[in-house]
This record gives sequence, C-alpha cells and structure tokens, in this order.
Amino acid sequence: VTDHMGAPQLPTRHLLQHGHYYFASIGANDNTPWVGDPVADHVEGWRRAMLEAGRSIEGRLIEAPYNRYDAYTVALEVLARPDRPTAIFCATDDQAIGVLRAARELRIDVPGELAVAGFDDVKEAALTDPPLTTIASDRPAMARAAVDLVLDDGLRVAGSRRERLKQFPSALVIRRSCGCR
Repeated sequence: VTDHMGAPQLPTRHLLQHGHYYFASIGANDNTPWVGDPVADHVEGWRRAMLEAGRSIEGRLIEAPYNRYDAYTVALEVLARPDRPTAIFCATDDQAIGVLRAARELRIDVPGELAVAGFDDVKEAALTDPPLTTIASDRPAMARAAVDLVLDDGLRVAGSRRERLKQFPSALVIRRSCGCR
C-alpha cells in the first residue's frame, strides 16, 4: 500500500514553503468512512503537516466528492469568495482537475493566484493546464511485491507471522500548478 497519511505531507510542506498562508484542502464528504479510507488519510496527512507548521485548519477543509465534476462545482463556489484560498491540496487528482477547471473559468491564474496539488499522479495530471503537482506511488514496486506475496509459500503455513502488509513511500511530482517551473 501507499503511505496514504505521510505522502500528503510532501505537497503540503512544499506549498507552505511557497509562502501560502490561506491553504485549504478539498477532501472528504459526509459519506466518507473516516476509518480505513485512503482519501480520508490524505486529508489527515494534510492536517498533520498544517498543524506541524503551526497553521490553522479551522474552516479550511472543503468537503467534496472524489470526482472531477463535483469538485469543480464546489471549487466554483469556494473560488468565487473574496477570501478564497491561495493554495489547495486535493485528496485526489480527479478533484484537483475539477479545481483547475473552475479556476480557469473564473479567470484565476494558476499558479500565480492559486496553487493546486493532488494525489495519485493519474496520467491526465501531466496534461492539465498547467500540469498538476501531485503524489506518485511506486506502482511497479507494489505490483512486484503483490506477486511475491502471492507466490510466498511461507504465508500458507498456519500461524505464520510473516509480514503481509508492506507500505511503500511516495514521491512528490513537481509540475507547474504549484508555482515551480
């Protein structure tokens, strides 16, 4: 599995280093199962990095479903406010793609007026305008480990204490949506 709680701290810290004061997160909604949900863990990772940096999170978690269209609809409302955030971490790239679309429609310059980061490194992330800063999991290593796990005869032994869960680090993929060139 990906480090769903530690990895979101990478783009959060990165955007904080850019000097963003009003930094929001688009994440969970009322239907999110807060225990064991990877996307909820992404929001928790953002929250921990913000608190570690001494930043307020009060009123900065924006609820939105995990799809582009609904995130776009929510972002239209949030970005139209006079006190809109200057940075948004989205729990998924799909949400971030919706935010980028809303910003474009509202003529908000990304990254000049708004920095955006996501999580997943979906293929479309490199093709957005501007290209999306995101978190990438080491999918090839995870796939190899899954095959090795299936082929491991030691796991079939009753009472085996072999590790069955392995957590893989993620990497911050820096693209222009955060303000970097």
